Amino acid sequence: MKTLVTCIAVLLAGSAQAGTIYLCKAYNGSTFWAQAHCNQHNALIERIEHVADVPWDQQVQQAEQGKAARSQQAQVSAGDSQRETRCAQLVAERNKIEGRYTNWQWQPPEVINPDQQRMRGLRAELSANRCAVQ
Repeated sequence: MKTLVTCIAVLLAGSAQAGTIYLCKAYNGSTFWAQAHCNQHNALIERIEHVADVPWDQQVQQAEQGKAARSQQAQVSAGDSQRETRCAQLVAERNKIEGRYTNWQWQPPEVINPDQQRMRGLRAELSANRCAVQ
């Protein structure tokens, strides 16, 4: 049991964040990873990554993987934002159509039939986008 605990402790210690590397952007537009702060290389900081205490090549690989994961998360967040915007548009359109019928005033069939078709489409799109329906 003691050996198992020791092995786990060694694994956890090995995966601990032990260093920081910088993705620097030179004034000519090229990028490079550095262990020292970018201003020491006359460059600007593009990104900072925390990496394990492993050889340099592995640190760069970890940093690239972290950069890719964060970029993917940002894309997902942007997609969620677009979905929320589209949901708000759909709900507003639904409320506008429903508003025509809440005052009990007569509506001609030329208005009612397209509204009914559009409401079916709105309900389907609201469901497909997993929109919160109030």
